[in-house]
Amino acid sequence: MREKSNPPSSHRGEPWALGSVLGYSSANLFDRMAVIHADPILGPLLRGLPSLVLGILLVARSRTFSQLRPGTPTFVGRRAILPFLWAGFLSTVGLFAYYFAIRAGGVTITVPVLETYVIWGTAIAWIFLGERVRALSMLGVGLIAVGLITLSVGQLGGRPTSPTWYWAIPLALFTALTYGVAGVLWRDGQLRGAHQSTAILLQFTTSMAVALAGLLVLGRWESLARAPIRDIATLLTSGVLSGIVGIYCMFTALRLMAVARVYAFSALTPLVAAISARFLLDEYLNAVMLLGIVLVCAGVVLTQIFRPRQERQAG
Repeated sequence: MREKSNPPSSHRGEPWALGSVLGYSSANLFDRMAVIHADPILGPLLRGLPSLVLGILLVARSRTFSQLRPGTPTFVGRRAILPFLWAGFLSTVGLFAYYFAIRAGGVTITVPVLETYVIWGTAIAWIFLGERVRALSMLGVGLIAVGLITLSVGQLGGRPTSPTWYWAIPLALFTALTYGVAGVLWRDGQLRGAHQSTAILLQFTTSMAVALAGLLVLGRWESLARAPIRDIATLLTSGVLSGIVGIYCMFTALRLMAVARVYAFSALTPLVAAISARFLLDEYLNAVMLLGIVLVCAGVVLTQIFRPRQERQAG
């Protein structure tokens, strides 16, 4: 008698989606621990190194380096390469702002504000890629705005991380804007035929160049030599958690379950990061701030889930 094969589990993608949340939120905690003592200017360089290594390994494994070589049949062309170079430049400039934000406002303020990248990404994709925006997505944007206002009101009546905590909001908003633009550039480059491994290599090669240039232009190269080994290791750990663990878990989850459900899980990152910062880093978190973070998470869910069912797919 023929054995009946068991249907694949419909829940096997959830652990990977949760893994991405833990990877990204843990990276935020390590970033905060490092910049309490280390120069924030070092952040983009050390955090990006593990991702660059990942890009090199992925290109070697996938044998996609020929996509970057003019004259080969698989060369993707300058118009597919340039978006990733711009994405690397913009996201690294945003990272500089992020590290100053997380030093001033801590995880509790910075990470929820950072989630506004979904607003910028959605708006830019609508304008430049012609992607539709649904009414419920706009409701999500409204919830995010209300959540950020609530979070700020809660912090005004609480114990801030630093006297200049409010600077974390515009700095993190700037970072979110660069992330939103970079995401649209990524999608544009992949729609033009670039493989994911090629994209990662291009972005993080550019990112390393921009991070090194930032150190030189600002005259802060000696900060790397003076930084304690512990802080350097902490920033590198953040890079592994976000640039390797978070990315791997996210892409695995996207392969195993619906995109909308993966995005619903990823919206938990600010909440997990804030609660973890409260108990592990002793950051202040009151009920009003927690409500603001929950509203931001709900807004992200609405913005990401209620997308058009039919979207152009990258090859």
